[in-house]
Amino acid sequence: MMYRKGVLGTGLLYFVYFLMMALILAGIYGGLIAFFGKGYDSRLGESRLLLKETRECFEREKFDLSSLDKPVFFDKCKFSSKVIEDGNHFIYVNNSKGAELSIGVSDYKVRCGLDARLKNREYPLCDDYKSDNYYILVGSSQNSRRVAA
Repeated sequence: MMYRKGVLGTGLLYFVYFLMMALILAGIYGGLIAFFGKGYDSRLGESRLLLKETRECFEREKFDLSSLDKPVFFDKCKFSSKVIEDGNHFIYVNNSKGAELSIGVSDYKVRCGLDARLKNREYPLCDDYKSDNYYILVGSSQNSRRVAA
């Protein structure tokens, strides 16, 4: 006759071992997904912030668009020309008299109306503001990208 009192405990230890291995593998997989995931889409938030700053600057400075040029705009609104003209941003201002100011990628005025901008992260997300005096359209295509090692 064989003595089999410890067999049930050994079987339960195998179950605990496989459960711990599954938890460790799930943690490693979750960490990899969190680190190498899709990234954050900050295009709309950046567009809204840029629109807010531009709108406040136009309300504060009361610009005349017919005589406004880019260096004066950058100086008065305290924007960096290197940031706005880097190929990822766009500011378009039009007044009721037809005068306009366009800074950045001028093609974004067309791309802001495309439906593909919601699926493709290379297109800008835009925000606009309309008042009695101004129409302001601001777009940002700067999104988080994976850095090549």
